Amino acid sequence: MMIDADTHLREDFHLDQVYPRDGQFADLRPRKIGEGGYHQMRYAHALSPWPARAEASHSHKGLYDPERWEGRVARMQEESMDMERRLASFRKAGIEKQILFGTNMDVPVLNRGELGATLCRLYNDWVARLVKGNEDALFPVGLLPMGAPEQMPAELTRAVKELGFKAALLGAYSLDHTLDEEVFDPTYGKAEELGVPLFVHPNSRGEMTNRFKNFYIMHTIARPTNCTAALVALVIGGVFERYPKLRVAFFECNTEWMLYWMHRMDATYEYLKDDYAPYLTMKPSDYVRRNCLLSCESHEPGLPRAIEEIGAENLLMASDYPHWDAGFPMVAEEFQARSDLTDRQKQLITCENIRVLMQI
Repeated sequence: MMIDADTHLREDFHLDQVYPRDGQFADLRPRKIGEGGYHQMRYAHALSPWPARAEASHSHKGLYDPERWEGRVARMQEESMDMERRLASFRKAGIEKQILFGTNMDVPVLNRGELGATLCRLYNDWVARLVKGNEDALFPVGLLPMGAPEQMPAELTRAVKELGFKAALLGAYSLDHTLDEEVFDPTYGKAEELGVPLFVHPNSRGEMTNRFKNFYIMHTIARPTNCTAALVALVIGGVFERYPKLRVAFFECNTEWMLYWMHRMDATYEYLKDDYAPYLTMKPSDYVRRNCLLSCESHEPGLPRAIEEIGAENLLMASDYPHWDAGFPMVAEEFQARSDLTDRQKQLITCENIRVLMQI
């Protein structure tokens, strides 16, 4: 069995269904503009937590035009929201189970206050309905309202106990807080109590990224910079010391990224720990090995080194389906064809690690 740890839904196609609000937020309901494929259709709304200029600079719908990529990417967008077609496509590629993220998750996760909390509940309810009947193969990642941190533990509990989710999203930071701040401690404690992992899945926008006006630049720097903010906060900020059983997985940065930051954090540990992090009882790299997992791609040349330093037990196979840069459907075959990995390492990375982590 193979499990894809990083696939996406295109809720962008259905925003008026995902967020069918009434009452207090009825005036913010997304309004569909245009018809046809994703490269033509869009929704007008005022829900983005980012500045309008950053949204405009980030726009890249042309990459989904059916005339590009021999139509493969455009077809994936369409089939991604038809669960039976989606499942059939993955089974054809040899993948039996999928972990499901949204695409524009910042909208519910980062909006402040009751708006963000409401949007997270609506998204979680929508995705639970979407996978109904296929819960043995499709595993949604629940969204938590980081803009209303006091409501995160309750929504995590609801997502796990009522909706049956096996993991939840942890943003790299909120608009007001970094992940080492105590405001998030009740959520970390609840995740430990429930025995569910938290997933840091970055996007192409953020405090540094939004300064640029070029999608290529934004896409290049955003994922590693956002994930780095989360990783360093969790490790040096002492979260993993306070919550030793908390498991956090990082996505879409490749394994080289984690190796660099392990080395970087360790390099100054002996000099700075007494003054700035006396609560740490291990080197930063030891927390990474104990508490962290990360996704890897089938064609990464440095994968054996990551296995040596981090451990094959901490790596997850990921395709990023159905996005324009997805490694689907090649990812499964490419992993199996690698001659620099043992059969056991392949089994761990393509199935066992995520199966044990999420108890699926």
